[in-house]
Amino acid sequence: QNLAALLALGVSYTNELDASRALDHLRLWLRRHPDFASLAPAEEEVGKGKYDVWARQADTTALFLRAVGRAPHSADLHAVLGVLHNLSREYGAAVSSFERALELRPEDYSLWNKLGATQANAMSCAAAVPCYVRALELRPNYVRALTNLGISYGNLSEQRAAAQCYLKALSLNQDAAHVWTYLTMVFSAMGRTDYVQMAAATDLAALCAEFEV
Repeated sequence: QNLAALLALGVSYTNELDASRALDHLRLWLRRHPDFASLAPAEEEVGKGKYDVWARQADTTALFLRAVGRAPHSADLHAVLGVLHNLSREYGAAVSSFERALELRPEDYSLWNKLGATQANAMSCAAAVPCYVRALELRPNYVRALTNLGISYGNLSEQRAAAQCYLKALSLNQDAAHVWTYLTMVFSAMGRTDYVQMAAATDLAALCAEFEV
């Protein structure tokens, strides 16, 4: 497996809250990277972890901290540390890691989205919003960031802005059932049963016209 794919899989499994597989792939990435292979133990293959996932998460974080000490200007390493700190719910450390990664790679839309999601996990939706906005400036059709931005607006009681984000996301992927669910929740919060019925009918064109999307 190539290194980029291993790294992407590790992050993807984290997004799916599958800590064990995330750690498998992140450790394998470290072992197969020519600059960091000497740091990682070679006793395991993917799926063969032999000890508690939380102890393994702490051990993996320690390995990546050592790797950062060797390559402090690697945005990938700082991004992985952000992911690992999210797994352990150390959101302050995760924010710092993503901010450092963005200093090194400021045009990376996915890192802006990850920073926003970390701020939201830390219950700081107001801080998350500009991160998602920046991600969308860099990649306007980024459905994940649009959806995340909608969630943050909803948590800030900015229901119309939330609805507009969800409608933009649905314009890019009308089959995203979870986004329709979020949109319906916003309409319920607005007390608009007429909009709820339009969402139930998946009348995207009418709703986009209503919200000037």
